[in-house]
Amino acid sequence: MEDRPPKAPMSRQQFLEKASILGLGLTVAGTSACTLFDDKEMLVCALEDLKSQDYVIARFNGKKILVTYLDDKLTIFSLICRHKKCTVAYHADEAQFICPCHEGTYDKYGEVIDGPPPGPLFRFKAEVREGNVWVVNEKVT
Repeated sequence: MEDRPPKAPMSRQQFLEKASILGLGLTVAGTSACTLFDDKEMLVCALEDLKSQDYVIARFNGKKILVTYLDDKLTIFSLICRHKKCTVAYHADEAQFICPCHEGTYDKYGEVIDGPPPGPLFRFKAEVREGNVWVVNEKVT
C-alpha cells in the first residue's frame, strides 16, 4: 500500500461549488421524477356510461375531473379551483361548480360568476376511442 499525503481540507469556495452542483442535480432529478408520474392520457369511462348519466367524476393525475356533454360536445373539466386550488363540487340542480373554500362559483361552462377565482376552470382535451372516453393531458379553451 502506498503512502499518500493527507488531503488538504476543502476550502469554503470548493465546498459551496460542490454543494451547488449537488443541489442542481437533485433539483433536476426531482423535477424529472415528478413528470414520470403524470399520465399523458387515461381511459375515463365507456361512452355508454356517460350517456346513461349526466356526468362522470374521475381522478386524473391525482386530481378530480368531471366529464360531461356541454352543448352536445364532450367536455372534461378540472375540478380544481383557480383561486386556492381547492376541489370544487358540481351542483347539477343549479348547473354550477362551487368551491367550498371561499365560495367561488362557476357556471356550467366553468366561467366565474361569483367570488375570488381569477379565471375559469381548466378543461382537458377529450377523445372518444373505440366507444371509450379518454382524457388527454392537454388544456383546451
